[in-house]
Amino acid sequence: MIKEIFNRTVLDNGIRIISENIDTVHSVSLGFWILAGSINEKEQTNGIAHMLEHMAFKQTSTRSAFDIANDIESLGGVINAYTSKNVTCYYVRLMYENLEDGVEVLTDIVKNWKIDPIEFEKEKTVVFEEIKDVEDTPSDIIFDDYHLQLFPDHSLGRPIQGTSNTVRDLNLEQLHDFIDHFYTGNRLVIAAAGQVDHQKLVQLVKKYTNGMKPGDNISNPSSIPSIKEWNAVKQRKIQQAHLIFGRRIFPKNDKRIYALSLLNVVLGDGMSSRLFTNIREKYGFIYSIFCFTEYYLNEGDFGFYIATDPTKIEQTKRLVFKELEKLAITEISSDELKKAKQQFKGSAMLHLENMQSRMDRLAKMEIFEKKLMTIDELLDIISSITAKELREVAEYLFNEKIYVETRIEPE
Repeated sequence: MIKEIFNRTVLDNGIRIISENIDTVHSVSLGFWILAGSINEKEQTNGIAHMLEHMAFKQTSTRSAFDIANDIESLGGVINAYTSKNVTCYYVRLMYENLEDGVEVLTDIVKNWKIDPIEFEKEKTVVFEEIKDVEDTPSDIIFDDYHLQLFPDHSLGRPIQGTSNTVRDLNLEQLHDFIDHFYTGNRLVIAAAGQVDHQKLVQLVKKYTNGMKPGDNISNPSSIPSIKEWNAVKQRKIQQAHLIFGRRIFPKNDKRIYALSLLNVVLGDGMSSRLFTNIREKYGFIYSIFCFTEYYLNEGDFGFYIATDPTKIEQTKRLVFKELEKLAITEISSDELKKAKQQFKGSAMLHLENMQSRMDRLAKMEIFEKKLMTIDELLDIISSITAKELREVAEYLFNEKIYVETRIEPE
């Protein structure tokens, strides 16, 4: 049994605070999760959530860019951030006695905005380089192409970093409008894991977020249009072909996510998986092959990524779907099911040794699953999954007609 005690408090302005105290460590990971990502953008403001993540570190009304970093790094801590489809996360890792410094700095950068027009234009060029870096890497840009194809004319399909055109056209008014609408109490989840006293954390958050407005009711994203293009091929000056074929699936609050997690282990997780053993190792013309699952607030997708010899694309597709078909038709053996469960358990337990992973897990449970589940509860669910349930989720996934295909191949 793993001792996990979660504490949760909701402030009057809607801020949710979740913590887990682990008294065997000397550190704490603290994250401020804003429920605003690229899914909340309009077509003409694509990339604005990511741009604000950059601008948050340029300065606040009380700190310079140097002060923001130095006030954490001088304590031996780490400060960083990232933007996803659904959230923008600002986080620190530091010694537990410096918790107040972490709360104060993170609150400062999400609350006390000061955007200098010159720095804004300068930072655009940094983002341009980031976009170029993605576009220069086929294994990265293909995922942007895939999402655009899977979620057409919808914010879920647009790249998190935006495009050169949309970033270039962003203006200060748009940034301030986005801040006013999304950087509010009801869209802020604060998660902490490590040696942290929950009541102290709550008092610190109250102290530094005082005056942060609650915000308006959170509306659901618009419905996603039907898929328009099932096969998309780009040619570039490369030697290797990159291929994704994937489909829409259920969201993260669906009970089938647990069976799918085990299916991913069996099918494509690691060098002992079926994809690696039965395709890569057996045939030798594939460099990289794996399956993936992505979840958003109300959607999900499942797919396969392959990097291979351009002349072997069709053969590879047949082999991959053959592996999925076998799982959909025949229940796996008790030994393979036992191995998959043990592999899942081992991975989950290893993640618990990292305070950043524990903090991430807390926040994502609160945001996506709307409930806090201990690792023992999770492993009990995994242990109860049968070979029949695994076959049923494979059967659900096995429908070649609803997979989109995204390909980048040599000219």
